[in-house]
Amino acid sequence: MNLNELRDEAYSIAKANGWHEEEHSDEHCLMLIITEIAEAVQADRKNLHADVEAFKKYEHTLDFKENFERQIKNTVEDELSDVVIRCLDLAGLRSFSLCSVVTTDHEFKDYWANMPFFKFAYDSCCFLINDCAEDAVKTTISSVYRYCRHHSIDLDFFIRTKMNYNRLRGYHHGGKRY
Repeated sequence: MNLNELRDEAYSIAKANGWHEEEHSDEHCLMLIITEIAEAVQADRKNLHADVEAFKKYEHTLDFKENFERQIKNTVEDELSDVVIRCLDLAGLRSFSLCSVVTTDHEFKDYWANMPFFKFAYDSCCFLINDCAEDAVKTTISSVYRYCRHHSIDLDFFIRTKMNYNRLRGYHHGGKRY
């Protein structure tokens, strides 16, 4: 998946839903990414995982939004896709090029495969608060892709599916302030 194209798409969807009518600091945007990481941790604590098989089984019989909400919404996979989508959105807002982001890693496969979820989440938060916004976004996207790859999570599928869902959510997703 071309990350710069995905960046532009995520930013366009967010803008269409009213998320860029006010100027926000990088810290504001980075904190929203951290909230998505926290939501992923909560989903992991509750052992909530997407049921892709059921999602695909019902894709022609259920409305997309209803099917998404039943099978994917608020799961670890959904929240990890939100982490990346928020990173992509910030990259679009600030015009960060994502050409240098590495999403595959064969050298450290044992590192990623054996990393507990809470450690991955903690490290991701550290990247977001200790690096400049551009480096934080790139490192976070890279680490989420690598973690997912080594845990058999098809992150591209979840990002694409969540972006399709976000298109349907409307202005400020029904009343959120930011």
